[in-house]
Amino acid sequence: MSEASDDRIGKGRWALPSANLLLSSDGRRWTGIAAETRRHSTGELPEMISDRTVVALALRGNPDAVIHRRGNGLHQATRAATGTYWLCPEGVSEDSIRITAAIPAMLHIYLPHQPFHVLSREDAFPDLDATTVLYAAGPHDTWITEVGWAIAAELACETASGKLLVESAALALAASLAHRHSGNRLPPGARGGLPHALDAMRLSRVRDFIDANLDRDIGVDDLAAVACLSQYHFIRAFKAATGLPPHRYLGLRRLERAKALLRLGHMSLADIALACRFSSQANFTRAFRRSVGLPPGEYRLRFG
Repeated sequence: MSEASDDRIGKGRWALPSANLLLSSDGRRWTGIAAETRRHSTGELPEMISDRTVVALALRGNPDAVIHRRGNGLHQATRAATGTYWLCPEGVSEDSIRITAAIPAMLHIYLPHQPFHVLSREDAFPDLDATTVLYAAGPHDTWITEVGWAIAAELACETASGKLLVESAALALAASLAHRHSGNRLPPGARGGLPHALDAMRLSRVRDFIDANLDRDIGVDDLAAVACLSQYHFIRAFKAATGLPPHRYLGLRRLERAKALLRLGHMSLADIALACRFSSQANFTRAFRRSVGLPPGEYRLRFG
């Protein structure tokens, strides 16, 4: 299965103060990405040098707030309305960050080398490197917003396939940065055409693997290896074949398993939560109720 990696937040010298932290991915078993949501108060932040690419997105912004920052000598002043994004490539020294008014909710995404390295082995992303990402900010980017809100939603309410979701999101975000916010030009046609659907034999192998490992962490690399495809190609090919992204399919299969275990009545809710790869019984209960319309205990009483 996927190897564990240290994606705890605050590595290197890019460590925000502990105050105003709302949510964190620490403890979620994510690999290739970390994230947190924060409030930001008026004032100045300490000098930061990141050992990974940092993407910030104003989830609930303040149009009266302006973030003044300086990275490697480049000055920027950006109004922090909802949907505004900021990029800080790995290794950039931000020696001045000043916030002029409070910002209610900001998402910070931390991308290590992993997703960029995975993409660099694709024909569409030759020699991709995280350090080519631009030091930039802007009022809106469709891909950053879409991926950011998906990650923020997973932070706010854990799902049965959150690990697979955020690993896929990390690849999608790295690809978007390469196409839209990189100092390197990709070759003509690098975006590629429509993906080929996974053939029946490969799809069957992937489905069998998922069903046999529902109680274990499953990563994009695991499924791609079963299909004998690269990770980026696999995600697109699986969706073309099934109409569902891999994380959505995995989540539905784990939900069906949870229902079956509840009907059997032999396991505690805490053990079922663990078997379906939730970090806590509380997160399992919230996700189950959101999907089924009933808390797991009531579902067991009705259908057990």
